[in-house]
Amino acid sequence: MKKAIKGILCAASLGAALLAAACGGETGETTFELAGSLQELYGAGGYPQAVLVVKNSVLQSAPAAVGKMLSYMEGAEAYLKNAEPATVVSDLQKAYPADLTPSFNAKNLSAQVIANCSVKFEAAQAAKESVKSYLEEIEFPVPADAFFYAGEKVEGTVEGTYTVCAPDGAPALSLASALADGDAHFGYQIVKADTIAAQVTNQDAAKNADFCILPSNAAAKQLGTGESYTMLGVVTHGNLYFIRSNTSLPELTAENLSVLVGKKVGVIQLNNVPGLTFKAVLGKAGVPFSVLNSEGKAESGKVNLVGLADATAVGPAGGCDYYLCPEPAATLKVNTFKAQQK
Repeated sequence: MKKAIKGILCAASLGAALLAAACGGETGETTFELAGSLQELYGAGGYPQAVLVVKNSVLQSAPAAVGKMLSYMEGAEAYLKNAEPATVVSDLQKAYPADLTPSFNAKNLSAQVIANCSVKFEAAQAAKESVKSYLEEIEFPVPADAFFYAGEKVEGTVEGTYTVCAPDGAPALSLASALADGDAHFGYQIVKADTIAAQVTNQDAAKNADFCILPSNAAAKQLGTGESYTMLGVVTHGNLYFIRSNTSLPELTAENLSVLVGKKVGVIQLNNVPGLTFKAVLGKAGVPFSVLNSEGKAESGKVNLVGLADATAVGPAGGCDYYLCPEPAATLKVNTFKAQQK
């Protein structure tokens, strides 16, 4: 009976959204403010955005180095909560090459942005089922059980030197505490997000990173057999936020996603993790969606997804009702709009 009532309520909600869409646009004023978290829409704890992997050769020959890296990851959340944002920026700067401009800087990194990046380590065995479930939902290969580290953390004296790579953006924040420690046994490098997979797929295995932080889908696709790398754990759980462009548009929750029907939602990287995750959320909620066609005509009975190349297309004049944007760009866009209104 409860399921039947829930179905009636959902149908009524969807019908109301369709009617509103058919009757015209929004009547509120132009705004630009955060209006929901994709992580919360996905579920408690967010989704497994990025994972830490280690070369199997290192796992076997240098267990103390693996244990040290695990300790850094376990302490990353607490470090970021207590460190000044300027200190975090300084920490990360050590790992950037001269020709790469960091996503985070003194102007856009705040304690709130750090919190919004959802840095929290979850060990491989604890995260295994959530990672598998997430990858199934976004239609990516599910890793073999051998990919998930099942050993104990070994503590001891670290010997030798090891390379550690991470993509620019939220996942790089998980390295801040390790960089602050300055252990010479580890050499860190932050690279462009779209080149991170190259750090673990070189045919010459010696050129591949010993430790690497990767998007969970890329890790599964490239390394999921567990033959060359093993996943030590999840390090971040999502940093994507909705921005509304009109004061009459509501904040988004798991209970009201049908309000998006008939609306345009601009999504950065529609064909990658942001778009795939959002589509999975809409699918689970039973809310129909489609990608806006080349003519740009929105459908009144569906959520209209608009692919955006990057954050430069996110703005009050961009033509979308909502935008799905990663941190730190989301907060920066909102703060810039507020400053312009003063």
